Amino acid sequence: MSKREPRKRAHDSTNEAAAPGGNDSEPPQQQIMPIINKRYMVEKFIINTVKKVVAVIIHIDFRKPPQEVRTNNYKSIENHEQGAKELMYYVHYEELDRRNDEWITLDKILVNEVVVEPVIKVPTKAPVEDLHKEIVVGPPVIKPSGALTRSQRRTLEEYSHLKTDLNDLDATTARLEREHEERTKVKNIPQITIGAHEILAWYYSPFPPDCENLDIYMCEYCLLYTPHHERFKQHIDTCKVRQPPGNEIYRKDHLSVYEVDGSGQKLYCQCLCLLSKLFMDHKTLYFDVDDFMFYVLCETDEHGAHIVGYFSREVESANNLACIMVFPPFQKKGYGKLLIQFSYELSRREGYIGMPEKPLSDLGKVSYRSYWWWRLMKLFHIHQGHTVTATFLSNESGIAVDDIVSTLITMRMCRQYKEPEFIPGEWYVRIHRKIVDHCVMCGYGKPPRLLLDRTKVRWAPAQTRPEFERQQQRTAAAMTSRRASKSQNVTPLVTPLATPPIEQKPVFQKTPTPRRR
Repeated sequence: MSKREPRKRAHDSTNEAAAPGGNDSEPPQQQIMPIINKRYMVEKFIINTVKKVVAVIIHIDFRKPPQEVRTNNYKSIENHEQGAKELMYYVHYEELDRRNDEWITLDKILVNEVVVEPVIKVPTKAPVEDLHKEIVVGPPVIKPSGALTRSQRRTLEEYSHLKTDLNDLDATTARLEREHEERTKVKNIPQITIGAHEILAWYYSPFPPDCENLDIYMCEYCLLYTPHHERFKQHIDTCKVRQPPGNEIYRKDHLSVYEVDGSGQKLYCQCLCLLSKLFMDHKTLYFDVDDFMFYVLCETDEHGAHIVGYFSREVESANNLACIMVFPPFQKKGYGKLLIQFSYELSRREGYIGMPEKPLSDLGKVSYRSYWWWRLMKLFHIHQGHTVTATFLSNESGIAVDDIVSTLITMRMCRQYKEPEFIPGEWYVRIHRKIVDHCVMCGYGKPPRLLLDRTKVRWAPAQTRPEFERQQQRTAAAMTSRRASKSQNVTPLVTPLATPPIEQKPVFQKTPTPRRR
């Protein structure tokens, strides 16, 4: 005889109708979804380890997940493009640069973890002796931690990759900066393959819509691109171009520089601008390349000239450089300073003192500061113990006065005087031996890794800049003092009237009577 089972109460928690996960009276917990412009803890893979970092959600969209293993098979790529989409989040990591922004899935966002709000420290005014001590020690010692004085922040911005705060800019520049960030905040190209290098994109670039969210394959010789690997292979087999479409104006060892005219080779220069925008945050020139000359640096071998970097400059402009770029696989090899030396050599041969177009990017500012210090330190050793003007240093070095002042003002080596024996508005530089020794100790003035050989530059301007300006002045003076032509000196004909003119009575003038004597 079986035992009688105990009677279950209606409110018993062991009711068989209840779900195995818990009481059916309690509604299931709904998953918290991330919100745009909110900070979350995110798991990121950094140097073979998974770390938790703070990130901001920038954009949310249904997208195809990225391929775990990249393949060169066109069919597999096509199948991946036709796959199902899922909700993905574009995040910006607060402690990293914008070039590290990426799309991630929901499982990498830790929505339940608490994010500590950032502490905003108000900078206090430092004593004069402490400020002098911090500045004299040099920028390599200053670390961007805690509150910074204005001098410390300016030093870090000049010599490090510290991003300029929008609050320190004027209203117009800050507004343009916010509009630029809003327009280019989401990367549209994951990766580009050029030559033997597969490079992850850093920033947004305005490629055509059919290339968005796809890997790009670009020919390193003619710079034509496509998102399809099979078409790229066919192009490589048939492409006969082996160097940039321009004149070779410099060759030394395995390096060559080609001068490419933007008006004559428009397609090549436009593709070059699209390629450089993938690794440059601030660049607005993409398609209007007619007024620019491009100088492409290449590594040459038996296969051809492989593009390394380039710089461009606007024709008939006071700037000797508009944009400079060394692509990521070739950075930290001295190519950037070699291009800077080349730009100053061209302006020297044209007979004017050039300067780069402002504002400079973070990497460009670091390279230019190092080059300017190297040129100025060579003059400091020659004129040590004297006080010279910034104009004198500009004529000797080929560097503009504004660039010299912005370089030396950080070390407090130049100033203006109000005394009558000094030239009003002129900057004076005191070259003291102790200051020069201190600059050497701080590492200023190190020579570039690659030095430009001026004898190898095969380039001469058709007309120097002073000759061009004198010709412009003569043309303007001739236009203002031009004598009228013969047709303009002839009395114009009378315009015929539709109605006969009204006959006017002659007016007789009364002759004065002579005086009697």
